[in-house]
Amino acid sequence: METIRKARLALSSLGMYRPLLKDPMVAAFIRVLDAVHGSSAENFFDAYGEFIQTLSPVRGEAEVLDFSGRLRTLIHQNDSLFARQAVAGKLTDKVQKIAANDLMALSLAAAVSTADIKKAACSSLGEDIAELIKTLPDFTSGGVFDLTSMKDFHAKHGCGIYASYGAFQWQRGASGDSSLFGVASPDPVRLSQLKGYEYERRMVLDNTEDFLNGISANNLLLYGDRGTGKSSTVKAVFNEYRGRGLRIIEVSKDSIVEFSHIIDRIASVPLKFIIFIDDLSFNEDDDNYSALKAVLEGGVSARPNNTVIYATSNRRHFVKENFSERDSDDVHGGDAVQEKLSLADRFGITVTFVSPDQNLYFKIVRSLATDRGIQVDPAQLERGAAQWALRFNGRSPRTATQYIDWVSGRIEKGMSITDF
Repeated sequence: METIRKARLALSSLGMYRPLLKDPMVAAFIRVLDAVHGSSAENFFDAYGEFIQTLSPVRGEAEVLDFSGRLRTLIHQNDSLFARQAVAGKLTDKVQKIAANDLMALSLAAAVSTADIKKAACSSLGEDIAELIKTLPDFTSGGVFDLTSMKDFHAKHGCGIYASYGAFQWQRGASGDSSLFGVASPDPVRLSQLKGYEYERRMVLDNTEDFLNGISANNLLLYGDRGTGKSSTVKAVFNEYRGRGLRIIEVSKDSIVEFSHIIDRIASVPLKFIIFIDDLSFNEDDDNYSALKAVLEGGVSARPNNTVIYATSNRRHFVKENFSERDSDDVHGGDAVQEKLSLADRFGITVTFVSPDQNLYFKIVRSLATDRGIQVDPAQLERGAAQWALRFNGRSPRTATQYIDWVSGRIEKGMSITDF
């Protein structure tokens, strides 16, 4: 009984973490603590059922009613002054003291076990319903939320929504307004999985390292043929450095005009952001073209120091040139063409990915086969890879991956890899 009373009083004392009291799980837990003392049996069972419902696992989660784990997640996600100062590495003594008191209070709440609640309920509500109380589902409790571990967590993972997700998309929500939405399962591709193009990837890595180290970094354009790994390179670089405070926001071409709103959202966040625009190209008289040009030139919506733009494109100059412009007798016709061809020049660095020659293509195929544990005569593997490229999409890392996927499937089924 004393454990429950202390936990209830401790939760009432929360200051910096007080917003957690409005969370459905915490609110339901408080209702259970209150219902244990002097309430009706109906109120207690109703409160307990509601609490268990908030703990029920969603799809993909382990089937555990993990109260302490969920509470820890809420603490991590809380966008408190303590969390923001911890991310920035500028914690004051006063803020740390308040946070330490709150974390102690939350630890007392996490220490309340199913056994504590059932024992108190039996004592308070009557032994005649003890057997029914004992059948209530158990939940996981325990754990201590200490200041040092929380500081370390926020320094590495950020706070608020940025602690819950590393990858985001800027898109319209149900209300019609655009906002950041966390990506629960971002592409897990790693640099070790990408074959060839070491020089090109090193340029992207070096620029990203400078960015994370506070050294002046450039916006990047990754230009080249389809399937050469431009987008995968950006995603793999994000995965490589996520633990160092790097986040990525994927922005569609049609949302470039909203760049100022994106910047307003992240400019004061003490993390680093890659704004990623994939497959960039424009139609004539596209407002997004002018918007991106203004951003790259450092206009009113210039990017802050915690942001870089990484874009990929199959077109070196983004905008299709019309013959009417090229042949125009207008004295300014040439200027119009040059204007359209100049956007790429406004990226600080252009990294070019060209389709591999046959030797590099075969090298990629062999490396992928080794990673998969595929043991096939190299000459046979290369002959098949060459035929696959001719029949389908030409030589590229993507084509090599598709071929190895096919080979792997055929081997698993005990079938020939020479017939397709």
